[in-house]
Amino acid sequence: MMNDKRHFLDAFFNPRSVVVVGATETLSFGHVPTKNILSHPGVEKYLVNVKGGRVMGADVLKSVSELPEGVDLAIVMVPSGAVPGVVKECAEKGIRHVIIESAGFSETGSEGARLEKEIVEVAKANGMRVIGPNCVGVVNTSNMFTTADVDVAALVKGGVALVAQSGVFGTALVDRACSEGLGLSKVVTLGNKCDVDEVDVVEYLADDEETKVIGLYVEGVKHGRGRKMIEVFRAASARKPVIVLKSGRTEAGSKAVRSHTGSLAGSDRVFDAAVRQSGVIRVESIDELFYTTMVLASQPLPADGDVAILTNSGSLGAMMCDELESLGVKLAALSPETMDGLKKAAPPWASCRNPVDVGPAIIESALPAVELLGRDPNVGLIIMIFAIPGIVSSPRYFGADITPFFETLGETVSSAGKPAVALGFGDERIIKVAEKGFGKTRIPVLRNLTLTARAVAALYKYKKIKEAKKR
Repeated sequence: MMNDKRHFLDAFFNPRSVVVVGATETLSFGHVPTKNILSHPGVEKYLVNVKGGRVMGADVLKSVSELPEGVDLAIVMVPSGAVPGVVKECAEKGIRHVIIESAGFSETGSEGARLEKEIVEVAKANGMRVIGPNCVGVVNTSNMFTTADVDVAALVKGGVALVAQSGVFGTALVDRACSEGLGLSKVVTLGNKCDVDEVDVVEYLADDEETKVIGLYVEGVKHGRGRKMIEVFRAASARKPVIVLKSGRTEAGSKAVRSHTGSLAGSDRVFDAAVRQSGVIRVESIDELFYTTMVLASQPLPADGDVAILTNSGSLGAMMCDELESLGVKLAALSPETMDGLKKAAPPWASCRNPVDVGPAIIESALPAVELLGRDPNVGLIIMIFAIPGIVSSPRYFGADITPFFETLGETVSSAGKPAVALGFGDERIIKVAEKGFGKTRIPVLRNLTLTARAVAALYKYKKIKEAKKR
């Protein structure tokens, strides 16, 4: 059993014993969680299926009633009509933490809502905590424990925690994070939130040493939890960035949310005001959520100073200026010493003001340029924009391996101790080479100009939030 002094959610992420109710080896609902649990070396495992027998080489009990007392966590994947009975059996066996992955509850109508209400009543009467229903549960990369439909071998450890109301979407978030190299600490999918909600999870993650940034996808806030949400989110944002994406902003979106997880989206203006009071950063799209979490998780907050742009495309530099100004982010006024140094290091036709445009001489001029920008006291953050033609690396033309260039550039920028982001535009092969080269110094390589600007603005915004909390 878990230590009672721990937060109750710790039993979901670090259970010592787990039972999978509805375990199966057929390629259907429940197969992947069953396999992931059985393959985990750090937990005591039990399987339950009314058919009994063996699943994936393990013995299967026919009922929860056959379990020993006090298993830490139950994962329930049976038809919705059978779930209340399973939860009652769990209560009788002293199981106090349950993840219900089954669907068919309040998101489907009155009968499903009745079943969900019955689950809540049983849980409350027996001191149980429930995640779900209609979810895929949790991921914990510190011990590689997961109840979700994810490939454990593909998980990338890191400092970002993701909280999603949707199960399938939560799985897709994990897959995308892994494919883009976004390191995760923990993931929670909440489903219908019959009990545990994002307020509980953020409270837990605020104290989690492995989590540096919290990203949430929310469809609605439970009735009566608004004030508590503001309190918890405010406390959490004082310690680490909290980034929220909310759907249901429109009438059509609100209807879709209700049919998806049974949530009431509520007034978007009220929600927006609440998160602003809390010091939470709100984003408008899933791509912005990814970009913003990536930047905030990998970069330090800017000290004094504004943004400097280094680019080999004057057009992209000008567009970045427009985006930053529209977001209230200032361009740095470069010091005379920096401008003199740039004039010596760059070709005579290069622009040595901010943005610094070195054109086709980026390979030769970028290193001395970022070194000068890194030393400039007026510069708080550096954006590197590169649009290097694909012919540079194409074997039919130059065939150059520019990985060492990006590695050295990353080391030079990082040595200044200032946050930096890179924007790649054009040939995808070049962008992937940049990702590899910048990977050692954890400089994010982004692909969307507008969202890069918004992520930089979020970094400055969180700096102001932290400063305001100290007053």
